[in-house]
Amino acid sequence: MVLLMFAMSPLVGACMSPADNYAVEVVLNKPGIVYKPYPSFAALHNALIENGTFIFRSHHDKRLYVLLWNASDGLHVKVGIPLEWRTVDVSMASLNISILITGEAIEKLRDDGWSISNNTTFERNGVMITLIPVRGGECSSDADCVAGGCSGEVCAPKNESSKIVTPCVYKPWYSCFALTMCGCVNGRCTWKPNPDFEKCLRENGIDPAKVIKAGYFELKVEAVNKSGEAVNGEVKNFLEAFGVSCRTSLPLVRTAIMRLSPVVDPSEVNASAAIKAELEWLKSVGALKINETDIEEISQVAKWGFAGHNGGIGWYETTSGGYAWIPYYQSKNPSLIKCVSNEVPTYKLPNGTAYVGPTSTQPPSVSSSTSTEGFSRVSSTTTAGQSGICGPGLMVLLALVGLFLGRR
Repeated sequence: MVLLMFAMSPLVGACMSPADNYAVEVVLNKPGIVYKPYPSFAALHNALIENGTFIFRSHHDKRLYVLLWNASDGLHVKVGIPLEWRTVDVSMASLNISILITGEAIEKLRDDGWSISNNTTFERNGVMITLIPVRGGECSSDADCVAGGCSGEVCAPKNESSKIVTPCVYKPWYSCFALTMCGCVNGRCTWKPNPDFEKCLRENGIDPAKVIKAGYFELKVEAVNKSGEAVNGEVKNFLEAFGVSCRTSLPLVRTAIMRLSPVVDPSEVNASAAIKAELEWLKSVGALKINETDIEEISQVAKWGFAGHNGGIGWYETTSGGYAWIPYYQSKNPSLIKCVSNEVPTYKLPNGTAYVGPTSTQPPSVSSSTSTEGFSRVSSTTTAGQSGICGPGLMVLLALVGLFLGRR
């Protein structure tokens, strides 16, 4: 009964996993793409299978793991960096700051190499910054705010609007107010931000941050095994994207804690190349029908952290119309999961990468990067509540699954 409830209410029962921050996942839900594991996988070696999920080492770098499973929305291919519990040196800091989150600032951060989740969590070079809104006390609804001033150019609390006096000089950029409204945002009266309003202001030479009351946030910083100088350098780069100049260093609190950490530095392995290698391998063995254009477009989007329900890549409708390979949270009207789980199943994998062929002949490696043979445990995120499996019983399981599928 519990499993049935989970299947029927995934947004209630499912949670994000820390492993998703170090993985890239794509659901091949575009019409025309066909996944047909049999008969190709009847001769699959160096792989495990559990509940219909194939688990093996990456063809790009054997230090990475691959999960392959078919769901109601299509084939899921996930490549990740294994995690393990480690004692790490963590530096933490916190400050309250007023910044305006705009599309332009987000794009600048992406261009600078920041991994972004829900426009609230930002990570680069082992430094994670989280923005937590701090609610103001000016208003509780839009009705508490009105436009004041000679030209109605100031958005303020209703009980203060009569006290606002401004020069009666109309400026051309005041026409931009027709694209927005005066209202309550996070407890503060402000002209509500939106892309069209912000664009209009910029076209008239006005910095949106000078007109829109910037949001007030608690900025939390957390870094692993980083010097104070390195941490403050990342914070400075982050704030510069919002037009904030930070000349003083944050006082950092350092502590040693146990936490799930990647066994490979994410900067050493390329998520784009890793997902591309698996898609090309599946195509080459006849298990997947997909064109090269789709493979290329998926690989261009792929980044570590684009995994799980919120961030997994798929063929989704965009906010501007049409469809594209994009992370789910960037799609039109996504239903996002907020909870976090620390459950990370563990599997013991064969040393070699998966291949299709006779047991006596190992095909040439297609890995384009160095890898280690000795790593035998891989953390992953499949269905919540799975237990680990070990051993070489793959071919028996494959035969049973093949018979089962053949009778459906």
